[in-house]
Amino acid sequence: MIAFSEVTKVYENITALRKITFSIGKGEFCFITGPSGAGKSTLLKLIYLAEKPDEGRINIAGWDSDRLKMSSIPYLRRNIGIVFQDFKLLSNRNVYDNIAIALRIRGVPEREIKDRVHEALKLVNLRHKVDSYPDMLSGGEQQRVTIARAIVGDPTVLLADEPTGNLDVDNTAGIMRIFREINAKGTTILFATHNKELFRHTGLRVLTLDGGNLVSDVGG
Repeated sequence: MIAFSEVTKVYENITALRKITFSIGKGEFCFITGPSGAGKSTLLKLIYLAEKPDEGRINIAGWDSDRLKMSSIPYLRRNIGIVFQDFKLLSNRNVYDNIAIALRIRGVPEREIKDRVHEALKLVNLRHKVDSYPDMLSGGEQQRVTIARAIVGDPTVLLADEPTGNLDVDNTAGIMRIFREINAKGTTILFATHNKELFRHTGLRVLTLDGGNLVSDVGG
């Protein structure tokens, strides 16, 4: 599903990732951990091609970074959902429209959009907030809207970049239950976090980065 082969990424003489090699299977739930600046966000950016590797190759759901044309990147991204720590919701749009926009830009018919949005909201238990605006929601609720937006297009891969970093313990537990449910439906998940409590005793795979190096690959 996802394979890195000797991938290096450099920013202005600073090596963010150094000769990283690993592969993630279809339907796998994998954590990526390490201290701030370890390279977690850079790794995720390379997967959805916000960045390209300086060395090495990446294969994502059959798409090869070496051969991928710029015009094909939007089609690759249709297979990928992304959840950010800072939500990135549109403050002037209600919950429904914040989620629907992910489908409208693809030209999906409104009738189908309505069904998909309500199904995504059902999964994150927010159907009762469909007409609310972001500033009317708690932090946990805003993150659940972000998750609904990420999954409404039925992606094969879901990337999460510190999605619980701004949440309290109870909201974090709720978000983790949602991710496990999404994974149980067959979605491949890469979940970046510095919080070891999220994956301790889960038995799930954990990739550990430090200083741009992959220093550990255990579990799963």
